[in-house]
Amino acid sequence: MWVRCLGAQGKCDWSLYCGFLVSCQTWQLRKAQDCHRGSREFSINLMNSKWLSKTLDNTLIENPNLKLVDIRNKAARKWNTKVSVSMAHRAKQLAAKVVEGSFKDQYRRIYDYAHEIIRSNPRSTIKVKVEDVNDEKIFMPIYTCLKACKDNFVSYRPIIGLDCCFLKGQYGGELLTAVGRDANDQMLPIAYAIVLVENKDTWSWFLELLVEDLGGAGICRFCTFMSDQQKVICFHIFLC
Repeated sequence: MWVRCLGAQGKCDWSLYCGFLVSCQTWQLRKAQDCHRGSREFSINLMNSKWLSKTLDNTLIENPNLKLVDIRNKAARKWNTKVSVSMAHRAKQLAAKVVEGSFKDQYRRIYDYAHEIIRSNPRSTIKVKVEDVNDEKIFMPIYTCLKACKDNFVSYRPIIGLDCCFLKGQYGGELLTAVGRDANDQMLPIAYAIVLVENKDTWSWFLELLVEDLGGAGICRFCTFMSDQQKVICFHIFLC
């Protein structure tokens, strides 16, 4: 088998010849012409948008806002290859379809996730809300409070922190959290929920379930809650 250099418009003398050894089932280098002629080629026909898209899957998951210039720079830096704007655009579209499809598949298994939590953590609380849109179930919010977190709350300090953060995935959303402190002043999770947006309705839904899991308003009335903005208003509704 001959391997040749495609540089210098096909006029480069660099080549290798390998023969297959049947006795040991391996390839052996038998002849080498280790002398390049001409400049380096940055346009390689072997690279296409389909091959390039397979290398972008993980990168696109970590950075959904990946720019075309970043794809071109990666190809130049990693493979010393020039990638056109149109090829980078096609590769990003193909990779986005794969990533979006994987996200959709995960959302379709949200009930499997909920049942697995109940199976592995009996007496945990998990609530999933969906809406019917064109005969299809659309995921809305999900609330989770593990049984171990409920049991450990009795040994926590009577301080509960509430906060939220944005999710940077394909479909966005926000993560609502309730965090407590143990006797060693270490922060421990109590419950969390994933919702579309942070507003009074989503916090009311989250806090209603949280108060119920912690033993009701009678117990939560003796806790100190650290939060900001509308979360405090929601707590006055439940505890007063």
